[in-house]
Amino acid sequence: GSSVPSNDDRASSPFEGRSDKLTHQQSSSISAISLNNLAEATKRAAEATDVTARNDPPNMKQQVTFLLDNWMRIHSEAAGTEKALQYIQLLQQNGIGKNEDQTERFFRLSTELVVEAVLKNAVNGESGALKELSTQGKALNYGVMDAYAKLVSLLIRHMNGGGTMEQVATQRISLLNKVLGVTVRTLMTDYEKNKGEGHGANPRWDQRPWFRLLLNLVIDLNSPSPSLDPISFGILSVFGSAFHVVQPLVVPGFAFAWLELVSHRMFLSNLLLVKGQKGWGIAHQLLIDLFLFLEPHLRKIELTDAMKHLYKGTLRVLLVLLHDFPAFLAGYHLSFCNVIPENCVQLRNLVLSAFPKGMVLPDPFTPNLKIDLLPEISRSPVILSNVTGPLGGMRVDLDGYLKNRQPADFVSALLPRLYKDGKNEIDAARVNSLVLYVGIQAIARLQNTQIAHTLAHTPEMEILQKLMEFDDRGRYISLNAIANQLRYPSSHTHYYSCVMLFLFSEASDEGVKEQVTRVLLERLIVHRPHPWGLLITFIELIKNQRYQFWSHPFTRCATEIEKVFESVARSCLSPPSHRSATTGGGDMSQ
Repeated sequence: GSSVPSNDDRASSPFEGRSDKLTHQQSSSISAISLNNLAEATKRAAEATDVTARNDPPNMKQQVTFLLDNWMRIHSEAAGTEKALQYIQLLQQNGIGKNEDQTERFFRLSTELVVEAVLKNAVNGESGALKELSTQGKALNYGVMDAYAKLVSLLIRHMNGGGTMEQVATQRISLLNKVLGVTVRTLMTDYEKNKGEGHGANPRWDQRPWFRLLLNLVIDLNSPSPSLDPISFGILSVFGSAFHVVQPLVVPGFAFAWLELVSHRMFLSNLLLVKGQKGWGIAHQLLIDLFLFLEPHLRKIELTDAMKHLYKGTLRVLLVLLHDFPAFLAGYHLSFCNVIPENCVQLRNLVLSAFPKGMVLPDPFTPNLKIDLLPEISRSPVILSNVTGPLGGMRVDLDGYLKNRQPADFVSALLPRLYKDGKNEIDAARVNSLVLYVGIQAIARLQNTQIAHTLAHTPEMEILQKLMEFDDRGRYISLNAIANQLRYPSSHTHYYSCVMLFLFSEASDEGVKEQVTRVLLERLIVHRPHPWGLLITFIELIKNQRYQFWSHPFTRCATEIEKVFESVARSCLSPPSHRSATTGGGDMSQ
């Protein structure tokens, strides 16, 4: 419960450049208080661990060392044999797995001892100067760690306090919960104690032994096995919670190991394959954790080398998801777009290009393609994000206005309600939710075939047109919110495509037309994939005489801009026979 520090003494990550005009906190979508809370979590963990450790019996460390030494011997001589199982029973008789305090102490001290042993045995690399300070750059010998991970895994598999199968299953899950809880708390404590003075990087802390331990457990406990299969979802959930606790905003020095663990096929793929999409919520939370860490860094144009690697790793994970679990990305598009900075056009396009498996997208370059006649156009996409959450108290008035235009001053008083509380900054998440919510209500009311003809004078369209009265920044956020709905063929893509074109044609202000063009164009000039609805909308805009697109001065304002328009128009209007709007190839590096 400490007060929020000023920006200068905030916890700063190893990736942090300090020369920015915008502070790290100002360029994040979460509040300064939340950021600070996350940054101070390791300190709280260290304090809690100190309090617990004070109650350890005087010779406890020697006892645990003795138990571990015995296990190492058994493990190297006879892993997986009767002898190993007898040893497990011996530990259980000593209260490990049963007695709360005993269990906590055993795993806490064991983790400290094995991490220490791995780092002590670091095989010297070339860097002599760093010898005293750090193990970085030296090869580590993981024998002790691997043996300890095996012990943990066996203890969980053979945990059996009696009772029904369900009760034994619950005991195993709760033991894993205990072990991972102790492990991440010990990791955070270790990170905090190695921080040293000052900000930023934590050169003395080595993430590798912790990564090795958690990786061993992820692989071992999620491999098919008769004793663990019935509780596989429980196991994945416990890992998910543990990873959420040590997310990169909490332990920045663990970010690479964390991404590797979270995206591991034994974890992420298994989580997304659980029947009934039960694991999707956890996977969504962990990806949001990742994007929230990346967000302030990605808003800067210059990335440090570390951030470049992390960004590339994130792109790879998204490409795998786009290929294997597109419905997951598509279902959560709203919340992902809330935490992907708007300058990360390619990252956002990846999310927006996802479409459900089995759907075949018509080639957007087909001459005279009649979108409103496609069978998919009448179906609404699945939305898994919380659309109404960010609307907060506005929702009651909004619903009233959409139903019977009450309160009458709703539209005229709308824009001030879209700012962050007490700040002169637009709440982009609220705008994103408003735009999507309004469209969902409109589609429920209008018959699809009528959409293009009945947009004007609807309460929904009045709200969307009102957003065009924002300043440039607010308009840009609003148009991006609309463009985020231009995805695979669906009632949403159809509606928002009509909205975008309507805003273009109805705008009396040339600036609005220019901004509509910019929002569409900047999403098309990056490498593929490009969302299908985006291409459909842009092709319609430049082809249909009604919009008189080429007569606008901004298409001719500078030679470079003209060239961009010409090349995009060329690829949009005279396509090679084999172009596809969907998840085509293209070089993914920026």
